[in-house]
Amino acid sequence: MAGAGEQRDLIVVGAGIVGLSTALMAAEAGQSVTVLTAEPVGGGTSGRSAGIVSQLHGTAYSRMRSETAAKNAAAYRHANADGFAWLRDTAQRLGVPVEYRDALLVAETASGARRVDDEHLAAARAGLPVEKLRGLDLPFPTHGALRLRDQLLLDPKRLLVALAAAVRDAGSEVLEGERVTDIRVGVRGGSLVETGSGTREAEKVVLATGTPILDRGLYLLKTQAIRTLSMCGTGVDDALPLITALGAQGSHTVAVTASGAVVTGGAHPTGVGGPESARADALERWSTAHLEGFARAATWSGQDYRPFNPIAFVGRLPRAFGRVLFATGFDGWGLTHGAAAGLRIAAELTGSTKPGWAATIGRRVTRPASQRIGISTDAAAARRLLGGVVRAVPADRRLLRDGAGIVHRTSDGLVATSRVGGVVRSVSGVCNRLGGTLSWNDLEHSWDCPVCGSRFAPDGGVLEGGARGGLTPAHDPADWGTAS
Repeated sequence: MAGAGEQRDLIVVGAGIVGLSTALMAAEAGQSVTVLTAEPVGGGTSGRSAGIVSQLHGTAYSRMRSETAAKNAAAYRHANADGFAWLRDTAQRLGVPVEYRDALLVAETASGARRVDDEHLAAARAGLPVEKLRGLDLPFPTHGALRLRDQLLLDPKRLLVALAAAVRDAGSEVLEGERVTDIRVGVRGGSLVETGSGTREAEKVVLATGTPILDRGLYLLKTQAIRTLSMCGTGVDDALPLITALGAQGSHTVAVTASGAVVTGGAHPTGVGGPESARADALERWSTAHLEGFARAATWSGQDYRPFNPIAFVGRLPRAFGRVLFATGFDGWGLTHGAAAGLRIAAELTGSTKPGWAATIGRRVTRPASQRIGISTDAAAARRLLGGVVRAVPADRRLLRDGAGIVHRTSDGLVATSRVGGVVRSVSGVCNRLGGTLSWNDLEHSWDCPVCGSRFAPDGGVLEGGARGGLTPAHDPADWGTAS
């Protein structure tokens, strides 16, 4: 076990599926590895997923048909097939139980049926063995579907805990509660990784943090932070396949085990579009309407990053002398995507032969359609720098109820004030990464940035995203009085 002053071959920042798969492959190839994670293993986006390991990714292939070359769609299919196989085989090797389920892409409406038809054509051209179905036996009306047989369902947190244990068994280390605040890349030597507890050194660094915390290569402008709600419920038939339903209210994904159903939906840009609690209520309404016997038990959300080019970005971070590698842009399908990213990064780290699909994807070009999406979304985010500010007088502020938060103007500038558990806290109302005006997340009691996707606790501490430091505390809120 290495100490903080000992140089390692590799430091991996993040303990989701990308970080731990990369770390395990590198450690088993003989490298000394340290994994640093701010959350406990399984506490991030990978561990909060529905545990679906599927190569049927909604309407990904029909989008690729209009925004990238056919060879890139085929490479995407090969990459996810390899990621799927690695997860299946590794779960079996580590004793993590898996269930085989067919995966369905289902049309709830006539317009959804056209999207399913488009996906069938595009996916089949890329080599994915999908079947078109009619007359489905599902608990809600449908207008046709695609089926991909023998996909996987597993407990994602159990998988991550097993991967972390395997990294340790291979002679490396996984350190929880270590948030990385900076990385200094040496031209000739190793890289220095700074955390709240000190500085560590490694020959190379992998940023497996969802989005790079180093702003190099403009990946902040090439992806958009997306939050998706998940809801666990009881009383649902556990024989259902894995379902992604395309409907008038967007897409919803259903995975059912003996312990209950997990329904995901309500995907939206982070920090945008009103109360998160209202989205949770809408997800509950959809679930009860489509799944007979569904009873809401718990609700949470997770964050991923949608690439403006429809394929994830994986490889070397620009202007880092080849010493920093990263992965981002999995668009909600991070288990197979993430394992494929781990395979690609580990091959580069260990000098083994890269899979053929890695070179194809690495040389892809963003077409104008994807560029227009990026430009319009970035312009909308820039407008939010000035939006969302509440002008509140002292009488209004005293009415702040528990669980609520507002951004308001003071003599100190924009201030974000929340009341959670009876405790009132005020911090800067501006994200310290790109200056976005923060938005209150009433479901998870956090301050979310609509520009870069960084998220902060009520006291200003970093929860996730690219921000490397907390928000500055604002004035003493003692004059706010008692909420009614």
